[in-house]
Amino acid sequence: MTAAAPGAAGNGLEAVKAEANLERRSELALVYAGEVLTKLRPELETKTWAAVMPEIEEFRAAVDLSIASLKATGKDARRNPKYFKRAELKLRELSRRLKGLQVLLGVDDRPRMDEVIAYVERLQDELVERTMGVRR
Repeated sequence: MTAAAPGAAGNGLEAVKAEANLERRSELALVYAGEVLTKLRPELETKTWAAVMPEIEEFRAAVDLSIASLKATGKDARRNPKYFKRAELKLRELSRRLKGLQVLLGVDDRPRMDEVIAYVERLQDELVERTMGVRR
């Protein structure tokens, strides 16, 4: 990723959606998802789940945009794995960060974060399957 990536994604998800190159859009969406988690960290200690839910939804929307952008390229992940692998690695990093943030949540809210973590891990597994899986 370039040094300009966080600045470009810093304007919000709409700025990411404006990127014409689908592969670049995928990368920017994941950078933006990481920025959302960074902003979310201080809020988790003081706010309830209902208060941080909009940020969690923004995170999921960014992750979904990334995966949708990769699929929209129409490229075979087995033949052109570069951006698919980058997305997989970034999703793995985001999953680890979510697990770290989960510790900051109250005990009652932790199972809700499990759902988000499982969703990200399922998308990561899907990318692995597309890259390494059996041809269809």
